[in-house]
Order: sequence, then C-alpha cells, then structure tokens
Amino acid sequence: MILEKIAQTVAQETSNIIGYPVSISDDKGYLIGTNDPSRVGIFDKLFFEVVKQKKMIQWEAIHVKNLLNIFPGSSAPIIVNNKAIGAIGIIGKADETEKYIQLVKNHIEMLCYQHLKSEIADLETKALDTLMQYIFHFDSKNDNIERITDYGKMIGYNLEIERACIIIDIAALSTNILNTTTNKISLHQLHQELLESIKFHFVEHNEDLIGQANLEQFSIFLATGSKGMDKSFINRIDYKINKVNQFLEKKYGLSAVVAIGNTAKGTQGMKESYDNAIRTLQAGKKTEIHPKIYYYNSWNITLEILTTELPPTLLTQLNKNVDPFINHYNFETLASTFMVYCKSNMNLSETARNLFIHRNSLIYRLEKIKELTSLNISNFEHCILLYIAIKNKIQENQNLQSVSSNAK
Repeated sequence: MILEKIAQTVAQETSNIIGYPVSISDDKGYLIGTNDPSRVGIFDKLFFEVVKQKKMIQWEAIHVKNLLNIFPGSSAPIIVNNKAIGAIGIIGKADETEKYIQLVKNHIEMLCYQHLKSEIADLETKALDTLMQYIFHFDSKNDNIERITDYGKMIGYNLEIERACIIIDIAALSTNILNTTTNKISLHQLHQELLESIKFHFVEHNEDLIGQANLEQFSIFLATGSKGMDKSFINRIDYKINKVNQFLEKKYGLSAVVAIGNTAKGTQGMKESYDNAIRTLQAGKKTEIHPKIYYYNSWNITLEILTTELPPTLLTQLNKNVDPFINHYNFETLASTFMVYCKSNMNLSETARNLFIHRNSLIYRLEKIKELTSLNISNFEHCILLYIAIKNKIQENQNLQSVSSNAK
C-alpha cells in the first residue's frame, strides 16, 4: 500500500516542522505512522470514523477524556482517487491544529499520487518491455500471433500499422560508463536516463514503441504513416540521431551507431524489420559509411549483406577456385589493390591515383591477380565473384583475430 510506505517518514518529518505530534492511520483506523513509534499498530476509533465519514473532524480534550490512547486535535481523511485510504491527525488544541491539517493532508495526498503515478509508469514500462520481447524473439512456428496482437491492444498498441525498426547501438556502453562513473550512477539508472533521452528525441506518436534489446542496444519501432520512409522521414531520423549523439558526446564522451530496418506491419513484419536492422547494423560496421547511420534499403548495405550471407557451400566453392590467390604471400597487398580498383569503377588511371602508385605497377598487380585466379579482371561479372571472395576472406581473418584477442 502506498500510504504505508511513506506514513512513518511523513509523520516524523511533519512533526518536526510544525511542532505538533502527527499520526497517520490506514483505512481501518490502525496507526501506521506517528512521531511516537511505540504507538504504531494501535487502533484509533476516531481515525476510523474520519475514514468512514470521509470528512474532517476536530476533538477537544473533553471529547476524548474517556478514550484510551486518543488525544485532542484535528483529523482529516486522506483521499486518493475518491477513496479514503487513511487519515491524518495532528494532536493539540483544535483551534491551533486546524490551520495545519488541510496543508498536511494535501501534502500526503500529493505524495500518494506521485507514488501511484510512478508505480503506474513502472507497470506500463514493464508491459511494453514484455511486448518488445515478444517481438524480438517471435517464432512463427511456435508463437501465437493473435495472442501477441491482443496483448498489444490491451496495453494500447495496434501492431497492424506500418512501422520501421531503428536500433541505436552504443558500443561498450556498460564498460565505458562503469569505468568513468564508478559509484556515481548505477547501470539501471544509466539505462533509464538514456531511454528517457532517446524517447524524448524519437517518440512523437502514441503508436511508437521503444525498449531495450540488450545492455548496449535500444530499439524503437516508429510508426511511419502512409508515406513510409520517404525523404522527410529520413531527414527527421537523421536530425534525431544527431541530437542523441550530441547528448551522448556531451555527457559521456560516447556516440551511437544507428541501423534502420524496412517498413512492415504485424508481429511477424516487426520481427523481420528488427532482424533486418540487426543485419544492417552488422553490415554497416564493416563499411566506411559516415555518419554511421545505416539503412537496410541502401545499396551499399545490400551489397555488404549479400557478400556475407551467401550459402556456405557456395562460399567454399568460391574460395576453392581462388585458393592460389588467397594463399599467396602477397595476398593483402593484391587484395587491397583489387578492392580499390572496384571502388574506382575499374578505372586504371583513377585506381593508380587513389593508390599513389604508377599505372604500370597497378597493371602488374592486376595481371598477377589474373594469373592466380584465372579471372578476367576487366570483366564485371568476374570482378563481382572475386570481390565477394575477398570480402569473406577479410571477414574470416578479422573473426580469427577477434577470437585470438579474446583468448588472451
């Protein structure tokens, strides 16, 4: 009960301020807060009457002289949402305590409303977190879509409207913050502060959903409306991300990487948008795109995803075909040369300028690649195959380095 949580503290603090003994009872007339702790638990008949009648009552000494543990003074009901949840009493002469009773009553009711509002907000947050977890882990084979849809309706969300998933990733958030703010802020407080900041900057519609996917990622399902992710929507997202990054940089010296999935509706569609946002995030981190805002429908991201999600059997065959090239002692230099060649639109002069090498040196390297792979470097289709093979080999090497580093 809300009143029981604050009664003793309020009674003691108020008594110290106004100079009169203060007592607080529950809705059955039992004292739950008093400046004299030994009286807690005593039944007060007059308080019970105040709660029952829901009105202020005053007693002079003559009225209570025959009542055990009852003292003269003023008492008023504590009313929250039109229900008397207890009573407040100030002991003393009625004409002296009357000027304080309404003020103290209002103060306690305000505290109760604040606690109630906070508890309701916590319940709403927990309910939304539950819905978000349903979406994050949705399995079409085992989960009941209708049940999740109904749960969404119950807490005020229509899952059947168009939304896009946005993932805000703050790398090494927990480690960085705990190292720099030891004993100043708990991890829970930090996440709540970040969640409120992201909510403030991003949420603009009552159908927008926001929650925490893990310790370093926040996910938002933004309602896109009938226009979907048009230019104005993208401009708004870019602006909001910039504001969040300004906040992170100013307060914590950190920055966020952001990935945006496709637009979709329904539980399954939202799950797909979330999965695609995750894939976009992983792909985007491998690119040199700046600012670090990655869109699933971007051609650069699509290419990155394509090169990393080909069937394993196909990649094995592809690697086998170019094995002499991959195992060549000068692979890194030749691979880097080829990647720049591709990014330079297969233009020899531009590639040489970008690599700061002579044109003849470039031709020599490309001829060496052609010799090792049996691919025609001037053929676009052949270049795609080699590009994919190199990208995957680079990723393999990075994964091995990461495993080795973690093992140490």
